[in-house]
Amino acid sequence: MTRTLKFLIVLPVLISFSCKETNFRFIATASYSGLKEERLGESSYYLKFPSTMFIEESRGKEGQLGYGLWEIDSLKRYVSPSGFIEIEHGKPIGWKPDCDMSIEKIRSNLLDGRIKWTICKSETGSYYTAFAYHGDLTLSADSRTRAGLDSMIAIIATLLSR
Repeated sequence: MTRTLKFLIVLPVLISFSCKETNFRFIATASYSGLKEERLGESSYYLKFPSTMFIEESRGKEGQLGYGLWEIDSLKRYVSPSGFIEIEHGKPIGWKPDCDMSIEKIRSNLLDGRIKWTICKSETGSYYTAFAYHGDLTLSADSRTRAGLDSMIAIIATLLSR
């Protein structure tokens, strides 16, 4: 096989792999009016989120430290979109994201660059979850609707460090 022929065979494969990563749908950072900013505990991280939500610190038995983002209204809390930002992973035994069925990969901005999120759907199709990693951070979002999931990812994308 000639060198030119090998190149012509390999080139489409290289292009498909290199373009695949950049073709993921992009979710823009939430920038609508009315977002409030709050520091995540004593960390250097700050998050902007709607005034209808609150941040709650969560510590795990194995040393994890994270912050959940929930609806203030207790009647909506467990049916509305929510998010979680784990800033210290600790040493959990065998933890991995709960993903019944991966349906899409997307991108968003975060801190100093872009990250890739994995979107999952529950077995029944009635619930969506997304997770992503950035350095030591583990990020997740949950919602009963796809629009709610995208909205939560956009809010988590407001995370900044000072």
